Order: sequence, then structure tokens, then C-alpha cells
Amino acid sequence: MTIVCGTDFSAGSWQAAQAAAVMAARLSEPLKLVHVSSGSDATLQTRLAEQASKLLAHGAQIEVEALSGGLPDKLIDAAQGARLIVVSSRGAARQDRWLQGSVAEGLAQRAPSPVLVVRDSAGIEAFAAGERALSVMVGVALDEASKAALSWASELRAIGACDLNVTQIAWPFGEHARLGIGGGTAPDQLRPELEQILRRDLQDWAGSLAGPGKTEFSVRPGWGRVDTHLTQCAAETNVDLLVVGTHQRTGLARLWRGSTASGAIRYASCNVASVPRTSARGEQPGIRSFRSVLVATDLSTLAGRAIAPGYGMLRAGGVVHLLFVRDPAAPEPESVFKEKLAKLVPSAAAAKGIETDLHVVSDAEPNRAICRLAGRLGVDAVCMSTRGRGLSALALGSQAQAVLRELRQPLLLVTREPE
Repeated sequence: MTIVCGTDFSAGSWQAAQAAAVMAARLSEPLKLVHVSSGSDATLQTRLAEQASKLLAHGAQIEVEALSGGLPDKLIDAAQGARLIVVSSRGAARQDRWLQGSVAEGLAQRAPSPVLVVRDSAGIEAFAAGERALSVMVGVALDEASKAALSWASELRAIGACDLNVTQIAWPFGEHARLGIGGGTAPDQLRPELEQILRRDLQDWAGSLAGPGKTEFSVRPGWGRVDTHLTQCAAETNVDLLVVGTHQRTGLARLWRGSTASGAIRYASCNVASVPRTSARGEQPGIRSFRSVLVATDLSTLAGRAIAPGYGMLRAGGVVHLLFVRDPAAPEPESVFKEKLAKLVPSAAAAKGIETDLHVVSDAEPNRAICRLAGRLGVDAVCMSTRGRGLSALALGSQAQAVLRELRQPLLLVTREPE
């Protein structure tokens, strides 16, 4: 594979070229230096050759190409199959952001390869030379594009030590409501127990990140545009590189949902890498083992169908959270329902090494209570029964349909008595 660097022979593009050259050398990848102009000029090839000769000191294999046409289309054409596209930024001055954004943002929106926008190559050069760790913030939203961004950032550790700060921007009102944790904090803050849950989920989502360097996880409250908060966090922590994923939406979808990558490229004061979700490595996912399952029951015979399959999903050492959602107006105390739940625990559970935690929650909407408790506990899956065998709303039942719509974890629906 190749690293492609676009140059216009400016001071900024020279920094980008140096960053590209040192990375290419450490990764043992060839570097293609490309200049795109609107017309033909016999001196361009000479100027490219002169710049390439200066970059040879970094130890990279370099080829040059002068193209006629428009940006960013020609640069994207020249970078087909490239490992990385590197371009410069004119700097962080407000009056320049729209000018440089037209090319860099266009690349991020359409290029099939990750795009690195260089504002200051010093940190990248020192990192590639093994002089210090590269400080990297990865902005994530726990989606496919974010996973591609995190994977790309962790692969930088093949060059040298990278200190990764995996950062999620959380909307306080929405997260408090989703998990049923409310009250007692300012609207722009996260309650400590909520922040702890979100950080736990973030670490579980990220998984193990191999390679040299420290890894930290941060959840920060934020309202409005995510890119604004990410660039502010990057500036406050003085990172060398901000990495974000992009869905590369087009048309109305981009206008409606915006682009975090474009905003980060436009407003960040540090280097920015935009990683398309399609660049994720096509690795086969491993076989998932469930460590904890939430089994919901209303204590009826029908709901009881889910109990045996719920326990059957776990290996020794797992935990089943057995849940009953009581009507807030019910006169019976919580202890009465816990006694009934305890009688539903299979006798073979303890012998199999499966623990059981009993939960009785008061809520007028059982589906909401199920989703909230699953989120707070961080279970791997939820198991519950449904009335029929089909997937229509009528067959599933109103509660199962609502849980299926709102739940973030896998859901096992049991439609008949286990044999």
C-alpha cells in the first residue's frame, strides 16, 4: 500500500510532506507526492522532484506525480487503494478555515482512505523518530465509524508509543433519561454514578488496545455539536492529533445530521485524522460469550418460559439478573416479590456455577424499566418471553416490541415452552 501526500509547494504542505515521509519510512510504505493544478506547467515535475529529493533523508521510497484537474477529485483518483492521504492545513486562523476546509473536508467526505490534515508536523516527526509518545485523542460515538477510527489510531502504535485518550461526548439530559438516573446536577453535568456507567460501557466497547503507550477513557458532558466539544477538549489537553470517524453522508443526510469530521477539520487547532467507516479491517469477529443476562418476568407462566433459556445462555461464573417490574400502586412490599422471584431460580443454577441477583423495580412502564436496568447493570443480553412465534407487533406483544425498539443489548425472545 501507499501513503499519498498532496502538495502545493507551500510551507504548510512541506510540513505535511515531512510528516508523510517519516510515517512512510517507519511503516515501510512507499510515499507518492502529488501536485494537482488547473493547467499544465513544465516546471511542476522538476519542483516535485526537488521536493522529493529533500524528503529522501527520512528514508522513505518516494515517487512523484503531477496532475491537471480539480481538487479534491484528482487527488482522490491518485490515492485509490492508498493506506493514508496526507494534506496540509493553512493554520487555525479563523479567516482561513473555510478556504482550507474546502479541500480537506472534501477529501474527508469522499476519500475511501483515512485523511490526515497536518497543522504542525513537529509532534509527528518526533513520534516517528522514537523521541516521544504521540498524544492522540479519539472522539467516539460507539458506532461503526468510531470503531474504524479507534482501530486506525491504535495501529499507529506500529510506529511507536501512542498515548490514546478515547473520548465520548454525552448529552446529559438524554443519558440521565435513558438510564433513569436524574436530579441533583446542573443540566451541563453528568452525575458521578452516570459517568461511571458510561465510562464502563466505553471501555467494554473499545476492548483491548494493544501496543506501546497509555490508554485512557473519558466521558464528557456536552450539548449541541459534538465537533465543537471535541475540538475544545483537544485544545485543553494539548494533544498532537485528534482522530474522528466519518459516515461520509451525502445530500440531505449530511445537511440534516451534519459531519463531525468536517467540523473537527475546520475548527481544531491540532492535526486531525478523518477515518471512513469503510476503512475498518475486515477481521472475523470472535465468538461472544455472555457473562451476565437480565431475565425479565411478570411472574406469569408465560413469562416463566424465558427463565430456563436465560440461564442456559451463561457458562459457569455468569450472573443472571432476575427482574420483576411492580406497579407503583401495588400494596405488597418489595420483599414479597423478591420471595416469589427466588422460587423461580432453577435448582441447577448453583451447581452450574451461575449466580442470581434479584431485582424488584417500581415503574408504570415495564419496558422502560427493563431497558434502564439493563443499561445501568451493563448486562451482555436480555431475555424475555413473547406471546407468539412471529415477528409482528401483535405476536411480540406491546412490551416485547417496546423493549426491542429501545434496547441497546442483544435480546432473546422466547416464544414457546423450552423442550
